[in-house]
This record gives sequence, C-alpha cells and structure tokens, in this order.
Amino acid sequence: MVAENEIAFRVLGSPQVSNLPGDIVFPTKGFQLIALLALAPSGRLTRKEAASLLWDSESDAAALTNLRQLLARMRKSLPDADDLLSADAQTIAIGRLRPAIDLCRFEMETRSEHLPSAMTVFDFFRGDLLEGIDDATDAFSHWLTRERAALRERFFAFASMTLIELTRYGRASKRDLTLIATRLLALEPEREASYRAIIEAYGRNGMHEDAAQTYQSLAQMLEREHGAHPSPETVAVVRRIFAGHSRPEPDRSHPAVSMDRHPRVAFLAPTWTFAKERGALLSVFIEDVANELSRYRSFAALAPHSSLRVGHDSGIPLDNAILRADYTISGFVKPDHGGEVLALRMVNCATGEIVWSGEFGVGQADLLKSFSVLSHRVASSLGSALERDRLAALRRSSSSNAYLHYLEGQGLLANCDLIGLRRARKSFRRALEIDQGAAPARARVAQTLYLEWIQLGGNDPQLLLEARQQAEVAIGLDPNDAIGHWVDGTIALYQQDFDHCEKKLAEADALCPNSADLLIQYADALAHLGDPDAGWTKFERALDLNPSPPDLYWWAGASIAFRRQAYDKAIDLCGRLASDESVLGILAASHAFLGDLKTARGYGARIKEAFPGKAAVDRSKVVPDRDPKYRQIRLEGLRLAGAI
Repeated sequence: MVAENEIAFRVLGSPQVSNLPGDIVFPTKGFQLIALLALAPSGRLTRKEAASLLWDSESDAAALTNLRQLLARMRKSLPDADDLLSADAQTIAIGRLRPAIDLCRFEMETRSEHLPSAMTVFDFFRGDLLEGIDDATDAFSHWLTRERAALRERFFAFASMTLIELTRYGRASKRDLTLIATRLLALEPEREASYRAIIEAYGRNGMHEDAAQTYQSLAQMLEREHGAHPSPETVAVVRRIFAGHSRPEPDRSHPAVSMDRHPRVAFLAPTWTFAKERGALLSVFIEDVANELSRYRSFAALAPHSSLRVGHDSGIPLDNAILRADYTISGFVKPDHGGEVLALRMVNCATGEIVWSGEFGVGQADLLKSFSVLSHRVASSLGSALERDRLAALRRSSSSNAYLHYLEGQGLLANCDLIGLRRARKSFRRALEIDQGAAPARARVAQTLYLEWIQLGGNDPQLLLEARQQAEVAIGLDPNDAIGHWVDGTIALYQQDFDHCEKKLAEADALCPNSADLLIQYADALAHLGDPDAGWTKFERALDLNPSPPDLYWWAGASIAFRRQAYDKAIDLCGRLASDESVLGILAASHAFLGDLKTARGYGARIKEAFPGKAAVDRSKVVPDRDPKYRQIRLEGLRLAGAI
C-alpha cells in the first residue's frame, strides 16, 4: 500500500516506482501517461487524447486498444493501480494517489506559501521530466520538450522566490540554502542567473564568505567554458552585497588613553570573617567569573590559580612584578541577614583608586541554585565598570559634544518616518565619532536600522543584519546598559529568532524594570511571542509610569488587545492616535470581527488604496508571530473587510 503523502511515483528525473517487486517492470508508456495526466487540466484527459499522444497508429481504434492494454499492465504491476488512475469509458484521470506523484506534488507545493512544506520540492525535483525516455511518438516528444522547458522555468522562479523568502529576516539555515544551491546548479550548471540568485541569498543572510566563493566559482566556470566574465547584473549584485561590509567594532584608540595593550585584571584572594572552610567552593566561583570575563576583547583576565596566591593590602598586590596587573579585584565574605555576601571592589593599581564595588549573595543555597547566572552577573558588572574606567579620560574630554549629538538623535526618533530615521542615525554616528565607547548611541544606531527595515516593507535583510551587529557591539561595550539588550531582543523578534528575543528582553527588564519605554516594547514583544495576556499586564504597567504617552504606546496597546481578541478595546486605543494610518489593518479587522462590515469595508478600501495588489498580504509578513494562528486571524479579518 502507498501512503497518500509518500512520493512513490517519480517522473521528475529518471522515472521510478517505489517498492516494486524485483521481477516486475513498470511500463515506460505508463510513466508517460502519468506525466500527461499530471499536467492536464484537472488531471483528466479523454481516452482518445491520451492514445493519440502515446501511439502512432493507423487508426484511432488501434491506439485505443493499446491504451486498454497499457491500463491492464499497470493494474497487474501495481496493487494500488485503481487508486492511482480513475478510468471510465470516455476519460482517464489521476486518482486518490495524486500526492504520491512527484510531479503533482511539485504543482501543489510551488503554489504553497508555507515555506517548510515548500522546501520539500527541492528533495524530489531531481531533474527534467522523464529523463532518459526515448520510446516516444513525435507528438509526445514535442509535448515533452515544451513541458520540460516550462517546468524548468517554474522551478527556477520558485527557487529564486524561496531564496528571497528564506532570507527575508537574514537568518535562514545554511542547510536550506545549500540544498537549494545544489539543486539549482545540478539542473543547469552554466546558468548564471542561478549563481546570481544564490550569491544574493548568501549576502542577504550575512554569509559573505559563501557568497564570495560562489562568485569565484561562477567566474571560473564562465572563463573555462565560454572565455567570458560575469555579467554586469551579477557584478552589480556582488557590489551591493559587499558594499561597506565590515563588522562594526568600537575604536578604542585615543591619544590621551592608550589602548594598544590590553589591561590586565587580577583576582586577589578574598578574606573571610567566618566559614573559611567553604573557601574552596568560592574559589571555583571566582574561576567561573574569570572565565566569563575572558569573553571581553578590551582586557585580559589573569587566571585565578596564579593571582589568588599573591598577597595584598587593601587590593594592592604586595608584589605586582609577577602579575603586572593594571586592576585587581578583591573583597571579603560577610554574614548578612542569615546569608552570606561577597563584597567586591576593583582597584586601579596605578592610582590606588577604588573604581567599582558591588555586593553579591554567595550563600551555599545561592551558589548551588544559580551558580552560572550569578557568575555571569558579577562578570558583566565588573566588565562594564572596567571599560568605563578605561574610557573615562576620553569621555571627560569629548563626551559633552557626543551627548549633544545623542540627544539630537533622540529627538529625531520621535517621528519615525524614513527621513527622520536617517537623520537620527546620522546624529548617533556623529556621537560615536567623538566617543566610540558610547554604548547607548551604538544601540540607537541599531534601532534606526531595524525601524528603517520596517519602513521599507521588510525586504532588505542587510539592514537587520547590520542592526544586530551594532546591538551586539553595544552590549559588548556596556553589558549593564539595558538599551542594548532591548534593541538586540527587538531585532531578534523581527528576525523571528523568538528564543533569543525572549532572553534579551528579559535581561533588559531585569536591568531596568521601571522604564516605561522599555516596558511598552517588552509588552508588544510578549504579544508577538504568543502571550498577549502577559503583554497586556506590561502595557498597563507602562501606562502607569507614563500616563500621557506618545502614540507608540497606543499603537502597541491596540496590537496587544487585538491578539487578545478584545476588539472593542483595540478600536478604542486606535482612536487615541493622532493619525490612524498605521492602524488601518487593526481597525478593519476589529470592526469585521465585531460584525460591523460597513465600517470594516471603509477601512478595507483605504488599505487597498494604500497597498494595491498583494502589497497588504506581503506587508503582513513583516509582522512576526511565534504562533502562526495570529497571522491567520489577522488575514481573515482583512479578508472579511475586503482589504485583500
């Protein structure tokens, strides 16, 4: 028996029937008949049409006799033949096993908007239709030549579309891109348009090394086979991909503060006021903190195994010749409300100044329950403090102007149109030219990039890739600044990297739990992550802290209310915006679901005017939802309103 979704009948590439006993040969004409029916309108042909294509006979009667004999042989060789074909006195059609034929599946999947399902096309499109078939009439050969060319073009068009959709957010899996690239080049190794589509997909996904290798392979193939060079269209794609490609790194050099040598950080043995027998466990904890600090590029953490052996007086090593430490971290353990607290301080060895201090619970229960979390927290706090101290001289001399540019950019962000975004980014970049260590300015550059991506319809993944790189640098500059984590999490949301989004926004919330602006972003993200009720709680908290907010708050609240299916509330919140242009979709769908189709269709007409054709559907793909049901609900509401 053949399962309906199992590919058992292959006519793409060399014809094959799966699971046939070794002594049974499926007739060649049977594969031809399956191909004819698979591509026929409604999967049906008259017996006369099929027979005339398959046989050159002196009379129609002879051809029809051959067809009856062919059907008998197919039934004899296949136990499921009656499910494969449906025949009556006049016609023949594909039966219930249509999904088991690779060509039929190709027809179905290339019309699908569901990417995981559509990816199966590349597993079963193995080559040209009926490869190797030579027993064919002239009429069938002409038909086959025409259909092969049409199928190739459909396959190439489908592959190009899939590459664009996969890389829409700049985070397609390398396996998927490699699979498509392999299939494209195997089908037609000298087709330059295929190389161009692959190069562009790699570039959109941030895989610049793979893009460069593919371009090099193309150039070598053209030179070897045709003595030619890549076309201007391909060269233009390559130039666009590699224009300004470089990972943003903070420039930490400045005449007043030499950064040529990484400062050395040493942990000194803590002192104990009690419970000295637990020193071994605390030493392991300090080693874990040192390991966390090793991920920073701006300083070097010395191994505690050596540094803990050096004696010290108030954080200054008695003999610094061995360690050559620029900073030391020391402290003591003390009892506190029934627990134990590790009080740490960081000292600049050159000046003896305490540049940072902090206290962390290290009772046995604390360490065992959240060892890694606590070590990460201590390391982040230490790293941020050390980098701030190293950049202090630079900031004292120049940060006032940098801050003015930062404030100017903040003001321009209030109006998030495209011109405002680009002007804001220019101001933030000016701040960074003056103070490369300004983590908030770096994070705001990232924010303008992802907002521009939204404004442009979500069709340029390079903007998202650069935005995420900028956010990561901002976090590296100051892990304790919530804005970097917030922007990084929001970018991950639009890349549909939902797990990373959840993690980074939770970190931002922990670092800055009482920021209304951060809370409203977290609220919106929670709704997209599939928990609109939790999002609504955060939204109400944000309003409590900012009771007269800007329009962004009402827009986010309306979006959350819509996902909670509180359509009356969504409409009410939309009414508080100065302009309803950004919430036309919410208004149209909400009125439709409430049964007010007249009002809904009024909004629907405005949407169609603003986004003609399929633009409204395409724009909905920009809206990220972990649970696809929310997208389906939104599209259904737009359909009821006549917007799509």
